[in-house]
Amino acid sequence: MLVLQTKIQTNRASRYLVQFCKHAAAMGSGGHSARMHLQIRREVQVTAEWTDTSGTVTFTPWGHATLTADGNSLTVRIDAADEERLTQIRDIITRDLERFSRRDPLAVAWQRVESPDAATLRDTVGVTAGQPRRFPRPRLQNAFLALAVVLVIALHVGLAGSVVAESRWTGLAANVVVALVALKIALIAVARFKIRQRRASKRPDHG
Repeated sequence: MLVLQTKIQTNRASRYLVQFCKHAAAMGSGGHSARMHLQIRREVQVTAEWTDTSGTVTFTPWGHATLTADGNSLTVRIDAADEERLTQIRDIITRDLERFSRRDPLAVAWQRVESPDAATLRDTVGVTAGQPRRFPRPRLQNAFLALAVVLVIALHVGLAGSVVAESRWTGLAANVVVALVALKIALIAVARFKIRQRRASKRPDHG
């Protein structure tokens, strides 16, 4: 559903609400009001229900309008299935309210409102359409570190196998293995320290 809404400042909110709803009821009964709106087609059925503070006008099958009079304001909301029908209902309401208020013209400014169905769908899915899902940076960093550790272990196991196979190079190879292990561990430690330092610098100082 597409939604438009306007909030009109007026000290005659209840009067305009009742006047429009009565006018809409006359449209539905085929009175003079229907002839005044050329965009009202034969297949559109107009019905209206109202009190002094609220009213609902249904344009079947276009959509419906809800009116609320609250203090010094009149709020009108339109719900329709598509843009064409939304525009048709909007034009009817705007034209009537402007005609009702010729002596003291109303300022009718419509605004698009996100329908509740769209908001619920977005909250349920969690990711809007067309946007790829992204993993949080901390998880990526941990994954890279884990992969680095696995590669280091695999490399050291391979070197250890070479050391055993070539016994004459045992002493030299062992020293190389120890040096590589120390270097890899140092690199991992430095990387993790920088990550922690970066996170700490991004935290707000509450002191």
